[in-house]
Amino acid sequence: MLLSLAWTAAFAQYKTAGDGTTYDIQKLAHIAGTGIISYELEEDQPATYELTSAITIAQGDRFVMDDGIQLLFGANVSLTVEGEADFQSTHSNTFQYSSESDTGASVCIKSATTTEVTNCTFVGVGLELMGTGATNVRQCRFYRHDGSTAAALYFISAGAASTVEDCHFEACRKAAIGSAANASQPLTIVDCTFVRNSAANGNIPQINITAAKPLQVIGCTITGNPDNTMVGGLGISNFMSYDADISISRCTITDNRYGIGLVGPAASISITDNRLVNNRHEVNPMNGGSGISLYDPYQQTVARLTGNHIEGSLWGVTVIGCRHVNLGNLEEGPDLNPGRNVFRNNGFDGQLYDLYNNSTQTVYAQGNTWNVSQQTQELIETVIYHRHDNPSLGEVIYWPAATGTGVAPTVCNKAEDHDCYDLSGRRVGQPTRKGLYIRNGKKVAY
Repeated sequence: MLLSLAWTAAFAQYKTAGDGTTYDIQKLAHIAGTGIISYELEEDQPATYELTSAITIAQGDRFVMDDGIQLLFGANVSLTVEGEADFQSTHSNTFQYSSESDTGASVCIKSATTTEVTNCTFVGVGLELMGTGATNVRQCRFYRHDGSTAAALYFISAGAASTVEDCHFEACRKAAIGSAANASQPLTIVDCTFVRNSAANGNIPQINITAAKPLQVIGCTITGNPDNTMVGGLGISNFMSYDADISISRCTITDNRYGIGLVGPAASISITDNRLVNNRHEVNPMNGGSGISLYDPYQQTVARLTGNHIEGSLWGVTVIGCRHVNLGNLEEGPDLNPGRNVFRNNGFDGQLYDLYNNSTQTVYAQGNTWNVSQQTQELIETVIYHRHDNPSLGEVIYWPAATGTGVAPTVCNKAEDHDCYDLSGRRVGQPTRKGLYIRNGKKVAY
């Protein structure tokens, strides 16, 4: 490397004038006092710059990220944008430490307008979001964030509804995505992958976010490290009782301390069509190990679970407190839920726990497939803990099961035979063969 511009003295923070100027890294590198070093590289290498001191783009100015460059950060150096920001890249940009020993570097966005961050790679460097505008992060990669803040992608304050899409997070010391306890950030996380984050093995899940309205996690893959016995998969908390509408669907969550953990009240939670396997890496079963855990001592949470596959947990589903939890209700009406949850090999010390109702509420759990050799009431009772086991607890209404007669029943919600639906909610029309079906929660013979 040939050093084309260099400074030998330490620089204080540089802040632009806020006079409506548009900046990029190349332009800033030619301004005295910014402390940016520009490296002249071989022709086939990306243009490389190094930030040796903090730079702030003031409100009123605009920052447009150069396309296809490498930006190195010294220790505790930040690039902060208070004005408009555009981090879209056609040719991938890389933000990374200038040496392995550097810590605390970040890109901080404080914009009041929407910011797009596309096709960027962050190595060790964090992305901090503090603006009132939306921030959409797409096709980005985050590796080995140093843990100097709570997450590699961290919503420090709440802005407008934002999206994180098609991003990859790996080996970050703390959470991959996080939000502060007082930041109820409307957010959609879709089609992202998370691999062995919270690598420092603290009591921090890979996704560690505060409840919001809306909050959606869709089609994500969260893979843990079995050796890290403190790290959950997806954790959503609501310590300040924010209004919340939460949806978790089509995710695959494996090898974490727990799969999905929700703490605090939430008026609406939908958990649908997820696959949760081997989320059991907790040394003390009394402290965790659930496929899905719903904890609300204020008894305000309303949750609906449909079509989830829960396998290899210490506890399949645990309900603590909450107001209304529905894992399947075959009665016609607003609570209609086909169930379709499947439980496999959840338990420890020779005892199976598919569903543990540690609340005083009645929990409906009809239309599910339980981890028993035959779907009979007698056998299903052995994998559910509720009033039958402790009179102080609420009852679980688990019958009929999905395959109580050996043939998947059909739900008929109308009086007419031709209005029948199977347990997935699909209309099947009038039954054409003799057998037992389910109408309004009761067996009906044809």
